[in-house]
Amino acid sequence: MKLRRKDQEEIAIDMSPMIDMVFLLLIFFIVASAIVKVEPVQIEVPSAVYAKVPEDETGRFTITVTEDGTLYMGPTQQQVTLEELKVAISQEMETDPKIRILIRADQTVKYHYNEEIMEACAEVGATDMIFAAFEE
Repeated sequence: MKLRRKDQEEIAIDMSPMIDMVFLLLIFFIVASAIVKVEPVQIEVPSAVYAKVPEDETGRFTITVTEDGTLYMGPTQQQVTLEELKVAISQEMETDPKIRILIRADQTVKYHYNEEIMEACAEVGATDMIFAAFEE
């Protein structure tokens, strides 16, 4: 049996740096997994000679219209009907009365689909609307 001498110190490993690194990695992976990128519905945005690109598109409630008139709303691009869109916009207006709306319509969408969307927004009180377009 091996006996220790009294003048010999016990060797100890400091675990606090390793614990700090584990917590940092844990926080990194939690934050990285929370960021979910939702791909927008693929449409061909029209171009116009006098189109103005807005300075700030952040915070806008997005409505996407495909060629066949299918509606998608919000950041998750959830498919909705016109009545569901009205309800969603009115719910958004309760939290933000000055809601701003971005309408992304395919370049081949018939005008009456866009007109229905604008009328639905106006019925619930949303008046700040812009259409997505590229500058020529």
